[in-house]
Amino acid sequence: MVFALLFGVLLQILSTSITNTRLASDYTRAALWAQSKLDTLGLEEMLEPGTRTGRFDDEFFWTLEVREELVADERGLDLLELPVSLYHVILTVEWGEDRPRQAVFHTLRSVDTHWEERQMAGPR
Repeated sequence: MVFALLFGVLLQILSTSITNTRLASDYTRAALWAQSKLDTLGLEEMLEPGTRTGRFDDEFFWTLEVREELVADERGLDLLELPVSLYHVILTVEWGEDRPRQAVFHTLRSVDTHWEERQMAGPR
């Protein structure tokens, strides 16, 4: 009877361990997908305020929210005249049908407000 009880406890521990390993693997994959999406922002696609959605593969999909941030400065500097805009980027990666999961990633990105003008002018 003691053996059966210990065997049952051991199976429960192994089951929990396998579940946690699978969950950690899913979060790692979500983080890698998020990193690849965030790395392309401002390079392959222009960073613009708004919300967009898409899929990484059959299991993972994303929602990207971009908001322009206003920076307050207590020193009296006029930050609105700087040629840079600051954006708050929120990327939500979701997966799983039977037990939906999500991971949310936040970052700040700066964008050169005169980028298009510089591209038109060409190299100097």
